Amino acid sequence: MSKPRAKRSSLVPVIIVILLLLAGGWAFMTFRAGSTTPVNILLMGLDEGKIRTDVVVLAHIDPKQKLVNLLSIPRDTLVEIDCQESKACVSPDKLAHAHAYGGEDGPLWTVQAVEGLLGVKIDHYIRVDFDGFKQVVDTLGGVDLVIDKDMDYEDPYAHPPLVIHFQGSPEPQHLDGQKALGYVRFRSDNRGDIGRTERTKKFLVALAKKAKSTQGLTKLPSLVTGILPYVQTDIDSATAVALAKSATSVNLDTVQMATLPGADDSGHPRGWVWIADQEKMAQVVDQLIINPKPPEATPAAAEGK
Repeated sequence: MSKPRAKRSSLVPVIIVILLLLAGGWAFMTFRAGSTTPVNILLMGLDEGKIRTDVVVLAHIDPKQKLVNLLSIPRDTLVEIDCQESKACVSPDKLAHAHAYGGEDGPLWTVQAVEGLLGVKIDHYIRVDFDGFKQVVDTLGGVDLVIDKDMDYEDPYAHPPLVIHFQGSPEPQHLDGQKALGYVRFRSDNRGDIGRTERTKKFLVALAKKAKSTQGLTKLPSLVTGILPYVQTDIDSATAVALAKSATSVNLDTVQMATLPGADDSGHPRGWVWIADQEKMAQVVDQLIINPKPPEATPAAAEGK
């Protein structure tokens, strides 16, 4: 692996960064003396065992065009993994397993796998676990979100135990940290991980709007100190502070989001996997990451099918 391993002393709050990417992500580059260079950041959420990645999102921030684009990559996406440093490694395999194969360097293995899949350079990564996620939501006072369909699932053997019960309603429902975690973890419908990645994107935008509100901004210092134990990244704290101070006016309704296009394969030797559609993937990557257009010239959200 060519990238240096992140040090514990450089931890920064991942959800703070995610929120500010959404609430004012273009300002991320202001710490570089006014640089307008776009940046790609891989956001990773670990599963309950803190071994595999449960959620993977590539964020593209273009400060010159004041845009933030998000590409969700299903955890079961089939990817090539560089196995030369691990005898236990299998390739190709599910993206979630790249982190497990890498051990302490799991984030770097995941970055490398995503770079190989998408054909783009990733500048930084941020990794968070479930506890950090709940901490952020609770510190902000929860999030109000419309849940339009019933969601019911229980798994007492999960760690932590998973109990999800939502009744669909056109009215917003208030989610605290525990309920929010259940909402983004739910995958027991006919859309599986694809439906879950779309719900995650919907929730992140709602959470960012809450953080951007006057009430949310007053709680940012508490978030910074509260989430430190749950995060690993190669972004230094000075950069995160600059981001927090300079986040301003990107319109959250112009954030473009897509799920990696593809199809499921339940008969693959590695089990149920998501196979990327190479042609459609190239189009989405070009639109969101390589040659993105200003938010004013594009739809409010791009839906990857």
